[in-house]
Amino acid sequence: MSATDLTTPPPSPSSPPSQTPPARRGSVAATWIRVVVVCSVLGASAYLRARQTERIEAGLKAGREGPRIDLAKIPNMLGPWKGCDSTLDPMIARATGANQIVTRRYVNQNTGSTIDLILLYGPAVEMYVHAPEVCYPAAGFAQVAGPEIRTIKTGPRSAPFKALVYSKGEGGPGELQEVYYSWWYHGRWSPEVGKQKHFERIPSMYKVHLARRVTAGEKRDVGNPCEAFLHELLPEMEQRLANTQPPQT
Repeated sequence: MSATDLTTPPPSPSSPPSQTPPARRGSVAATWIRVVVVCSVLGASAYLRARQTERIEAGLKAGREGPRIDLAKIPNMLGPWKGCDSTLDPMIARATGANQIVTRRYVNQNTGSTIDLILLYGPAVEMYVHAPEVCYPAAGFAQVAGPEIRTIKTGPRSAPFKALVYSKGEGGPGELQEVYYSWWYHGRWSPEVGKQKHFERIPSMYKVHLARRVTAGEKRDVGNPCEAFLHELLPEMEQRLANTQPPQT
């Protein structure tokens, strides 16, 4: 044997290729599966929300462009009440969000009682916030009575209206004004408006608003002129509403 053979180290065996442990490979695969599932769920959710938004917007557009009553054609003569057009402050008119605005003053030819009427029609999401509880305090009125729900019977139908009294002016009670109002949507009358999310799904609505001067101590629950007037007005409106699109459910 040569010296070279004794001093030269034997060749080292080649290193085996690096391999991922089976447990780690399973963990990586599970992570990717979870990522794919999460992305699929988010994509499906976004698609459903988009389709839902499209359906809501299509319904709102159809409601706004569909049949509606012409509020200007409500008669000036309603039983003993004779009406004439009045003017609504342009700033208030713009703030209502309404597409139709009719304002009239009706006088009972037998008793002399006077009612100021405002009829509105427009997108529900823009109109619902314009309730007297918001608008009257902004105009300097203070609420001194109500609210209370007064039910107006018009044949087989009952129409709930919210009644309040507001005061404005210094020295004594000032100007006292009684307000009755209600909304028509989903084929019924309601003085309640709920939350914005609810009205984003309603294409349009009508509002009936009555106002009259009252005196301190007046018994408003007996022979109230607002209720007498509504008994004449509501059948006229409901007859016309029945000829428009079917009530929503």
